[in-house]
Amino acid sequence: MKSENTKETEVPKKNRFRIADLRGFKQMWPYLRPHKFGFAFGIILISISSILTLFVTRLWGQLGGVGIMGGAKSNIETEFEGGVLGGLDLHNLESIGWTIAIVLVIQASLSFLRVYHFANMTEKMMLTMRRDTFEAVISMPMDFYHDRRVGDINSRISADITSIQDTFTITLAELIRQTIILLGGVAALSYFSVDLTLMMLGTLPVVILVAIVFGKFIKRRSKETQDEIASSNVIVQEVLTGIVNVKAFANEWYERNRYTGSIKTVRQLAMKGAMGRGAFASFIILFIFGAITLVIFKGAALMQSGDLASEHFFTFLLMTGLVAGSVGGLASLFGVVQKGLGAIDSLMELLKEKRELEGLEEEVSKYDLRKSIKFEKVKFFYNSRKDLTILHDLSLEIKAGEQVALVGPSGAGKSTVASLMLRFEQPVSGRITIDGEDVKSMELRGFRKRIAYVPQEVILFGDDIRGNIAYGKLDATDEEIKEAAKRAHALEFIDSFPEGFQTLVGERGIQLSGGQRQRIAIARAILRDPDILILDEATSALDSVSEKEVQAALEELMKDRSTLVIAHRLSTIKNADRILVLIDGEIVENGTHVALMKTEGAYFRHVKSQDFDLQ
Repeated sequence: MKSENTKETEVPKKNRFRIADLRGFKQMWPYLRPHKFGFAFGIILISISSILTLFVTRLWGQLGGVGIMGGAKSNIETEFEGGVLGGLDLHNLESIGWTIAIVLVIQASLSFLRVYHFANMTEKMMLTMRRDTFEAVISMPMDFYHDRRVGDINSRISADITSIQDTFTITLAELIRQTIILLGGVAALSYFSVDLTLMMLGTLPVVILVAIVFGKFIKRRSKETQDEIASSNVIVQEVLTGIVNVKAFANEWYERNRYTGSIKTVRQLAMKGAMGRGAFASFIILFIFGAITLVIFKGAALMQSGDLASEHFFTFLLMTGLVAGSVGGLASLFGVVQKGLGAIDSLMELLKEKRELEGLEEEVSKYDLRKSIKFEKVKFFYNSRKDLTILHDLSLEIKAGEQVALVGPSGAGKSTVASLMLRFEQPVSGRITIDGEDVKSMELRGFRKRIAYVPQEVILFGDDIRGNIAYGKLDATDEEIKEAAKRAHALEFIDSFPEGFQTLVGERGIQLSGGQRQRIAIARAILRDPDILILDEATSALDSVSEKEVQAALEELMKDRSTLVIAHRLSTIKNADRILVLIDGEIVENGTHVALMKTEGAYFRHVKSQDFDLQ
């Protein structure tokens, strides 16, 4: 069972393996470039370590051959002149043993340095990548969030970056190491016996072909599993976010079954991948070790006939095992690399998405927006619902310092007007101007810095009260924050808490009542001291007493500011300079409360239908 909106798990053709897919690593170059010399140093360490591995293997073979021959030279000259290398007698067991010990100590030290070096380099890369990814996500236009669920974005980013991290910390280094051992081992084997080497290499094309086939399968299953894991994580996040609804409707059993269905799918996909990997491992064991058996048989025959020295035979056996292990290791790493490439593609697609912000420098442009705001024949619909037009050639004006109330039935487009003013959305046609200047020409963050927005559904951060109020002005002093809370009539309930402004509000502000959350949001807007104020049902969660207190604070805040008020309560809108009635994306009435009530038109009917107190 899959959660709703889960994307198809069928892997598109572009995600199936091609040699050209390896170019995907080029996409990592911007992150690798600052560490290119470090990466080159790491490759040097890997190369030396790999060469030492081959050298130790040769010494092991020499050790075995000398042991059998009792220290005497074989009838075939050793490749070391006179059996001596660097003053060490390689026909002496003790000399060979000490040489091996020294080489192993050097190799162990280099291996530690290599692992630490790659981890350090990769962590620096991941630091930059995590920062860039988070910056990309918070810089996307609102359309991006309309088309995706937050849980899916969060899970995807986490899984992809972890996969890339594993690829560069472990897999890539191991891939280089195994490749060097494979190539160096084959070269060494050719030196000992061309016939045996050709016999062994005859198996490689088959292994490579099978590896490619299984690589496709493993990558497909891996991506399907990752997608389903992301979907299951979405369910968890949605349930925890909406836990009040889950509890209120006693639907724990439903959510359990929904999540269980998703993780069962994860298990099924993972087991299919495991079957593929298991089948490949079985093939490697049967084919590679069968080939090794044939090589050993042939080598033993050559040694019996005197055509192959014993130390060469032992070395050949050990190196054959080393090369076979490298082939098997490369085959297993192949699947991991495919997973890493898939993660790189996925993450780079996200980073290449069109953003509404380019760069998040702390300094922003400064504007004075206490001027006339105009909507000039604005048409709008959502890209996902192009057949449903929300606003039809809307034209309206909010003069500098004017308070304009926007009323109308649900779905009329009131909140859309607020979104357009905040530039969360862009008009399909027409334009929005401030003092004649198109807002699209203004730097976005600087523009929004001069606007305060109090939404209908207030969602606070899981910080303390002080931090949530200070979000309106990050450098505000404690005195400014306290004054904003006082003006929003929030100070009384804040002081009633044992920890005062340090009181944690909980996830999404769940530990505060709706009215308290609303007043915190209003205090945040007061602290911002904006040029433009947008109130979207800002007093909807308040009781009648609190509403009167906050209304007084809002009236003070709205002085000399261009204000758009979206509300249903008459007390919130009746004192506005003008009231606009919006129905089906068009303004049908425009005037003061008194004037519109006299005409007994759409506004009058709206007020009556809401059963407002008309006094």
